[in-house]
This record gives sequence, C-alpha cells and structure tokens, in this order.
Amino acid sequence: MKHMVKYAYKDKARTVKVLAREALKEDKGRRFYCPNHLCDAEMKIVIKEGVSASFFRGQGHLDDCVHYTRSNSFKPGIFNEQAFDFNNALMSLTQKGRSQSNQLIPNNHSSGPAVDKPLRTIRQIYDMCTWHDDCSDTYNGIMVGHMLLNDESAIMYTSGVEGWRLIEAKRKLPQFYVPKKMEIHLIAPIAQKKYTFILKFADAKLYREIKDWIYANMNYIFVVAGDWVSSNLPNVFTAHISAKKQMTMIKQDRSK
Repeated sequence: MKHMVKYAYKDKARTVKVLAREALKEDKGRRFYCPNHLCDAEMKIVIKEGVSASFFRGQGHLDDCVHYTRSNSFKPGIFNEQAFDFNNALMSLTQKGRSQSNQLIPNNHSSGPAVDKPLRTIRQIYDMCTWHDDCSDTYNGIMVGHMLLNDESAIMYTSGVEGWRLIEAKRKLPQFYVPKKMEIHLIAPIAQKKYTFILKFADAKLYREIKDWIYANMNYIFVVAGDWVSSNLPNVFTAHISAKKQMTMIKQDRSK
C-alpha cells in the first residue's frame, strides 16, 4: 500500500490527531495536516470499502517526507503473531549467518506466506510497525511505538532510547562517519532530529561496507535494529552492529 497514511492532524499545530479509521464521512472534504510537522502537505480522507479501509492521501509533500515516500506491503494474516518475541527477534539479527548476504539491498516486500512462523527480518518487523494505524496499537501485546522510534512514536521517548529498538533514521550532517573510531552517526526521529545514534563496529570490513552503502544512498531512510545504551553525552545513544541483518534501507518511492 503506497502513499496511504492512516492518521493525520486536524490543526496546523498538530495538536488534534485523527485516525483514518475514526474519520467520519462528513470529514471527506476537510483539509487535514501531514503528520510530519515540517511538511505542509494537504491531506484528505479517502473512504474506501468502509471506514476500516479509510486512509489519508496528501498533495504537496516534501520530497523526503516519509509519509509520502514510504510504502508498505505488510499482510498480518501470513505471520504467527502469538509466536513473535520482539527482543529475541532483534537479538537474532545480530547473529551472522547465510541469510544476511543481501540485507543491504532494498526490499519493499515481506517474505512469502509463513502462517506458522513469526516475523523475523528487520523489514518484516518495520513494515508491521508502520502498517498499524497508531503507535499505541499493539502486536502480540507490545505497543508498536515501543518497538520502533520514528516521528509518530517520538512522544513515547521523552527521556531517551534504551534497550532493543528499531530506529527510523537518516545520516547525521555534515559528517556521518568517524573512520578512526569505526563509527557511523545517524539522527532520529527524522523530522524532529532529537537524538543522535552512534553505530559502533568491531569488524572493519562490515564498517566499510555499511559506510559505503549509506554514502551511495545518503538521501534515503535507514532502519537499524540495536540494543541502545546511553552515552556520556546528552541525547546520544550507541549500539554495536555485528551483522548486516541489523540494517535495511527504505527506498523512497516518488511514483505517485
């Protein structure tokens, strides 16, 4: 599902949030505001096949607005939700293995039918989180906002980001890497730019490969799975990256 946003704001200050599933038909002609505070796109409610299938569609998005460029093909019925353990799933991404060889290649689709299996790849977990209407929705009892830090869930992270989390980030400017320390610096949430995330590497080959990959796709969105810990600096958190499976790129789609 492309360019279909499941919530927007009634006011420009973004103080009154409305979910598409809760929008009334009489709101059909009303202007709503993009969830991205930096984007002035005009959002309209689209009622399709009943209120449960409603969504917001916008015009005039910023070129890099995640609510315009992000696509999602998550299908909840093909995975075993009850078998999903978020911490264990992210922990398994840190293990090197045969399945990691193509992880840096953008993939906009979840794996095929696997009704007896839980989510396992970083893209599957990310798509699940962003598919939900609201960051307070749950998946197997866990709020999606407690699994993914992005602009939608930032309100849940007023005091920082620690523990196993996915982050939706962009490279930190002006320099996103520190060769002598084998570090890569990202910033999230994307619109608010509140926190810096330092990716630390022990493997020089992996560091160079991911650095070059980010450099070649520097305007795209990056999703990273890590066990984040606070550094000695305010609003700065670190995680060790030991496998390619911990990262993926969200290819921005401007085919609208």
